[in-house]
Amino acid sequence: MKPIILLILVVGVGSALIGSMAIQFFAPTDNNTAQLDLQEKCEKIAAEGFKIQVKYSEIDFDKMPAEDANALQYLDDLWINDCVSKLSPETLFNIAQKVERDYYSGE
Repeated sequence: MKPIILLILVVGVGSALIGSMAIQFFAPTDNNTAQLDLQEKCEKIAAEGFKIQVKYSEIDFDKMPAEDANALQYLDDLWINDCVSKLSPETLFNIAQKVERDYYSGE
C-alpha cells in the first residue's frame, strides 16, 4: 500500500512541476514591454531637457529664467530617478544620441 501512495505523490508533484514550467514558458512576459515603455518615457524626458539646454546653451544655469530652470531641474530629477537608475549606460547613450539626432534633423 505504501508504494502506491508514494507513486501517487511523486506523480502529483512531478505533474505540478511540469505544469508550472509549461505555464512559465508559454506565458508572455511583460518585461520587454515595460522596458520599451521606460525607454520611450526616458526619450521624451531627454528630448524636453535637450530642447531647454539648446535654447539656453550660451548662458549659465543660474541666469536662465526661473520657469525654464525649474523645468530643467525637474526633468533632470526624472532622468536620474527613472532612467539612469533603471537602464544600462549603453541604452542611455543611445537615447541621448537619438534625441540629439532627431532634434537637429527636425523630427
